[in-house]
Amino acid sequence: MKELIDKYLNDSINGLEMERLKVWLEKEKNQKKFKTILESHYLINLGIQEVDLDREYSLLMDKLEGKSTSRSRSGFVWFKRASIFLGLLGLAYMIQRTTAGSDKMEVNGNAIMIKQENGNAQIIKEDGSVEIVDNKGRIIGKQNGTQLDYRNSVAAEADNLSNDILTYNELVVPYGKKMKLILSDSTVVHINSGTSLKYPVKFLENKDRKVFLEGEAFFEVTKSNTAPFIVNTDKIDIRVLGTKFDVSAYRDDEHVSTVLVEGSVEISTSGRSTIGEEKYLLEPGQIGSWNKSMDNINIAETDVNEYTSWINGEIIFRIRPFPEILKVLERHYNVSITNNYRLLDRQQFFAKFDTESIEQVLTYFQNSTPFQYTRNGDRIEIDQPQ
Repeated sequence: MKELIDKYLNDSINGLEMERLKVWLEKEKNQKKFKTILESHYLINLGIQEVDLDREYSLLMDKLEGKSTSRSRSGFVWFKRASIFLGLLGLAYMIQRTTAGSDKMEVNGNAIMIKQENGNAQIIKEDGSVEIVDNKGRIIGKQNGTQLDYRNSVAAEADNLSNDILTYNELVVPYGKKMKLILSDSTVVHINSGTSLKYPVKFLENKDRKVFLEGEAFFEVTKSNTAPFIVNTDKIDIRVLGTKFDVSAYRDDEHVSTVLVEGSVEISTSGRSTIGEEKYLLEPGQIGSWNKSMDNINIAETDVNEYTSWINGEIIFRIRPFPEILKVLERHYNVSITNNYRLLDRQQFFAKFDTESIEQVLTYFQNSTPFQYTRNGDRIEIDQPQ
């Protein structure tokens, strides 16, 4: 059915196919799927943000349900329906032409998004509930609020999915938001703000379970003696069989770190090191920190709560440099902070926050080392006190 909808949106559907689509849309569950596909199409592929899709869809559904239309007028109904969306297609084409010179079209930088290999993308609303479908219209995952689940849906469609080719999705979580992802093997991934995770829709049996991370995530890996779980980052790989650990691999951080809560993990440079491949084993309560500029790794004991508290909405700093603290605050509160008071760059702080606002957090630091700040929307500027 996804192919029919694609034909409709591309204005290549014939009369018989249009009738099949009409019959399919008589079911309420199919109407929800159709609306989700339309939203993705217009919001992502065509870049439209100002069109009231809910209103247009409601008018369309009224016509389909025959509230004021007889069967003999079905051709007119479908003509009106096509006119509505063909008009939107024309508007989208004009928008695309006017933005063709830009390197990247950003639909909504503050939206959680799922990207598929075929180029389709879908916005995830934190208070919503939708089904994730592939390019053939098959259900591959289900979203309910801030949880995205690939288990039962994938299992139900397993016979229709290839057993030897990996198909990837990518979940993009912007600053100020978090998501919980359950992979097809029941591994649970808590994804922090400002993070993207690329993962297979379905892992292959007895093969490495590999995901690609930029940002921070906490993994609760389902144990397997035959299929190692590998987290790939820009600098290091983390290899496990079943365990709980946190990985922080933000592009603008100086370090890529792994904190082990339980089980065991192996950190590998995978040939990225200038001195060849190196492997390190972590024990529970240890942190492995890879220094990007120095091209080396350091293993040390640590308080794991400091690095995993974000899962429960808390922020803990145990003697952390102020510049590192500001990066964490930017991601957590979705703000941009500029520090013009260089004295603060040399300060380290101990602090714990949960429900405090960004203003309350800054006041806490002001009480320790006085400074002044101004806020303009999502931009904060810190200056020396007068």
